[in-house]
Amino acid sequence: MSSNDIYLSWLESAQAKNPKYASQLSQLGGYYKQKLWHQLTTLVEELLPEAEFQSFLISFYDNFIIAFAHRINLLKLAQIAEVTAKQYKQPEQAIQFLVGVNKQITESGQRHTEQPMLFLRMHIAEYKLQMGSTDECKTLIEEGKETLDSMQNVDPAVSAVVHYVRSLYYKYENSFAEFYKSSLLYLAFISSDKLPQEQKRALAVDISLAALLGENIYNFGELLQHPIIEVLDSVKDNRWLKEMLECFHAGDLHRYDELCTKHKSVLNNQPALTENVHQLRQKITILCLMELIFSLPAQERTISLDTIGQKTKLEVDGVEFLLMKTLSLHLIEGIVDQVDGNVKVSWVQPRVLTNPQISALKDRLDGWIGKVTSASLALEEGSLDVMVA
Repeated sequence: MSSNDIYLSWLESAQAKNPKYASQLSQLGGYYKQKLWHQLTTLVEELLPEAEFQSFLISFYDNFIIAFAHRINLLKLAQIAEVTAKQYKQPEQAIQFLVGVNKQITESGQRHTEQPMLFLRMHIAEYKLQMGSTDECKTLIEEGKETLDSMQNVDPAVSAVVHYVRSLYYKYENSFAEFYKSSLLYLAFISSDKLPQEQKRALAVDISLAALLGENIYNFGELLQHPIIEVLDSVKDNRWLKEMLECFHAGDLHRYDELCTKHKSVLNNQPALTENVHQLRQKITILCLMELIFSLPAQERTISLDTIGQKTKLEVDGVEFLLMKTLSLHLIEGIVDQVDGNVKVSWVQPRVLTNPQISALKDRLDGWIGKVTSASLALEEGSLDVMVA
């Protein structure tokens, strides 16, 4: 019996064992005999998400996909292999399988193997993390990021998996800022609408908490503008988190105190928040200062320490420490005048604006344009008077 007959014979037996997919399996056999690799790959991709099809996916890969693995798009092969690996009960088995697929890709004789191999290595790193082999996972994700940065014309699926697995590692390590950055990069390469609802909700919660807790994260506009945050509104138990994000983005210290009182029981059930109460207070106070500065016209940013103290609920000594901290973080630039009791701000870190902030900025620009127009008309009238005289 020829090798082709072996693969087709398995396909026939699979049709008998899985009558629901008899038609599709027969169609796959037809594509295989005609060497229509693209059509064959497309049909396999359509079947992959179905749970019943996944129940015999390992056997399907070992007895059919293997026949033409070297002939199809290698990244598509890697993606099929990734779903197949999920069907193994133990991460060690999944790793062994993916290593084997990686070897097949290396020996395929095709060009441009770098991206599918990187895709598989990142999923191997994911399974290493599940096993608790954090050092091996860290090495793989660091090498993966270096490889990604050296590539051009990278498929979004490859970029996404690199940032996704990095986010998993940083979540495991409680590196809030790195998790936040990696998660935002991951979301930049996928459509969050295609994520399962529960995964989307969990990611929205995790990334929101990371934004609040992450060191040196003082810009919430990009996250608030992302569609994934909408899921927080759809779940009653998570609405407080969006309120908190909006509060931090607005630098509203008074609102923050109100929310802490309103959601006290919920906040007490978040260990990461309760363990970092001081850092959260410091962050919202810095954001309150930045919002105060941002709300003022550029030519009017000489602010008294008393004014800052009223906004931030701090005594003068606290205000001076706040200014030193904010300056050291390079969130603002300026000069503190302790004699006159003010600070002259020359620059404040740019931020991603939400729609209400853009609207407020538009009003300020309209006001500035009105002043310029008035000044221009006054100059014209003055010039006419001089000419007449």
